[in-house]
Amino acid sequence: MTILENAPTQLSEVQKKQVRSVYQEIATEYDERIPGEGPSDDTFTESEHEFVLSKVRAGQKVLDIGCGTGRFTVPMAAAGARVTGLDISRAMLDVTEGKLAAQGLSADLHEGDMADLPFEDNSFDVVTSMLALMHIPLEDRERVFAEVSRVLKPGGKLVIGVKNSLFEQFFKGDRFAAVDITDVEGKTLLFTKTRGGNDLTAPWYSFSPHELKALFAASGLIMTHLRGNSTISAWLADEVLADSGVAGVVRALEKNLGDVPPFNYLGYHILVEAVKPGR
Repeated sequence: MTILENAPTQLSEVQKKQVRSVYQEIATEYDERIPGEGPSDDTFTESEHEFVLSKVRAGQKVLDIGCGTGRFTVPMAAAGARVTGLDISRAMLDVTEGKLAAQGLSADLHEGDMADLPFEDNSFDVVTSMLALMHIPLEDRERVFAEVSRVLKPGGKLVIGVKNSLFEQFFKGDRFAAVDITDVEGKTLLFTKTRGGNDLTAPWYSFSPHELKALFAASGLIMTHLRGNSTISAWLADEVLADSGVAGVVRALEKNLGDVPPFNYLGYHILVEAVKPGR
C-alpha cells in the first residue's frame, strides 16, 4: 500500500482520537451544554425524544451508538427496552452509568468504534444514534452503516438524528447554539466556554437526505420515515419566536408539516427511520 492509499485511514484515526479527546474532557459538563436554552431548543429536543421513543418497544434489544451521556439510552431503558450503549469516550459512559444507577436502571455499556461494532450478526431489533453520526470520518461512513445493517435483525430498524446539509445550503449559521457551534465551512463542531477555559474542536459532517438514501441503499436498508426537525422555527428570527403566540402556532405547524415533503427535507436536523428487509 502506498502512502497516498493509506492516507484516508490515517486521517480517520486522527479524527477519531480528536473526538475521543474532546468528549473525555467535556463529559461531566456535556449535559449542561446540550441542548441550548429557550423554547425553540425545548421543542427541538421534545421532537427528538418523541420520534425515537415511538420507534422502540419494551422488551426489544436496542443498540444506541454514540450514546454519550445517555440522553436516549436512559429513557429507552426506562421504557423497558434492553439497551446496549456504545461510545468512543469512556468518560461519557461513566456519566451514563451514574444516571442509570440513580434511576435503578441498567444497560450494557461498551467503549468502542461505530465502524467496528463488537456484536454478533442479527443481534438487535433497533439501532439508534442521535447527534453522533456527524462525527464519523467521511471515509468511514459506508462502513458504519454496513456494520449497523450487519448487527440488525431482519426487520430491524435504524433510527437516527443528524444535522441537515441541505438546510446548510441556505443558512450556514447555528440557529439554536448556546456554547457548541457548528462551523459549516470548516466541517467542525466548536465547543466554547468549557470549564477548562479552552475552546475545543471536533470534526463534524452533516448529512443530506440524498446522502442518507445512498448510504441506506449501499448497506441494504430501506428508508421508511423522514421527519424534519425545526422545519419552520429554524428559519425565523429569535425575536419572532420570542412571542409566545407565534411560537405556539409554529410548534403546531411543525408537528403537522414535519413529515410532509418538501418541508421535512428542509428541517434544521432530520430524523430518519430505515428498516432492514427480511421479515
